[in-house]
Amino acid sequence: MQKQKITMKPAPLWRRLAAMLYDTFLVISLCFLVGFLNLGILMKIYGADQLKQMTDNGESLDSPAFYAALFVTVFSFFGYFWTRKGQTLGMQAWRLHILNENGNKLSAKQALVRFIVAIPSVLAGCIGVIWVLWDKNKKSWQDYASRSGTYYVPVQKEKTTL
Repeated sequence: MQKQKITMKPAPLWRRLAAMLYDTFLVISLCFLVGFLNLGILMKIYGADQLKQMTDNGESLDSPAFYAALFVTVFSFFGYFWTRKGQTLGMQAWRLHILNENGNKLSAKQALVRFIVAIPSVLAGCIGVIWVLWDKNKKSWQDYASRSGTYYVPVQKEKTTL
């Protein structure tokens, strides 16, 4: 039987990026779902013919409510996994955890701060993520911003003998 032991050693950048890529595909799927729901709601409100006429005239079908729904959906994905399990699905696949300095899962406030800072960190060419290459503590921008010292932790399997 094997036990899992969590060490406080930061995971290498390549594992973090692999988990991010995995989660990106899941988040894109969720965004498509929100988009289809938005389109369905608009079709109920305007009808298919009027909606087609609106798009033919170059009108946009997006709205602040749509973008708010996207934000809430994506944050709910990350917030749930970070605060409840300490791992997103991508992190589970790559055996990574995210914990605060005390070794506990993130609070909702830490997750929100982390999520908000991760947006420009990733949009700036992932510079906030690859920051770990130069940082002596191997922390990204979102690790520092959450003020908890959050970081990725590799989960290593420990061999036990019977």
